[in-house]
Amino acid sequence: MHAERSADLRTPAESAAHVLRRLEETPLRAEPFPHLVVPDALPSDLYARAVAHWPTFEALALLQMDSLPRRYQMVLTDRNLRDMEPEAAAAWREVRDSLFGPETLARLAPRFPSLAAKLETPVGARPAMVYARLVEDHAGHAMLPHTDVFGTFLSMLLYMPPDGRRPDLGTALYRPRDPSFTADIGRSTERFPREDFELTGTAPFLPNHLLAYAPSDRSFHGVEPVKAPCTRRFLILFAVMDTRGP
Repeated sequence: MHAERSADLRTPAESAAHVLRRLEETPLRAEPFPHLVVPDALPSDLYARAVAHWPTFEALALLQMDSLPRRYQMVLTDRNLRDMEPEAAAAWREVRDSLFGPETLARLAPRFPSLAAKLETPVGARPAMVYARLVEDHAGHAMLPHTDVFGTFLSMLLYMPPDGRRPDLGTALYRPRDPSFTADIGRSTERFPREDFELTGTAPFLPNHLLAYAPSDRSFHGVEPVKAPCTRRFLILFAVMDTRGP
């Protein structure tokens, strides 16, 4: 555990430095694809502030994609932050900007070959666009294996449960049963049959734990079916390529 300055003394830049340090010093896990599971991802007091300011259920919007049941979200746009109470807005802005800043991609590229390759493309030279949202899943949610969009440089999931009693609710990590199978770059939102994959592990749904990976044609992950009554709260952040024209 790292010694931390109090919230009154620490600046947002120091919070961002804490996150970068944790991303760089956490051992990389190679299987089933390169990823990081980062404990203590945020400074502990910032994490506590964010948990305390989780939005009310009424403030969340239903996100209905395909057949996904009971997933709700709030996108952390500047506009939505302005609509929050000042203390909540300050906490979530600091969380968002600490998880991803101007140095993040360059500092993580040596750890993720697919990220390094994307940064070498002409589109990769543009500043990344950030899409961050608070997500709340209710019992019944599940997601088949998929890779994330290939136009994404980096994906992060910050788990925010009230306690550590349900680590099994984290993100499932999969390996194709056919070792030669890869996802088609032209259909990078496609979800695949669960029976075609082996579950190799689960990034644990524990407080202030962060899953980070660079999407590739083999970054298969999802959510195993949730049967017991439960709620999954997490922040998901995508740093995506700016593919708009000049």
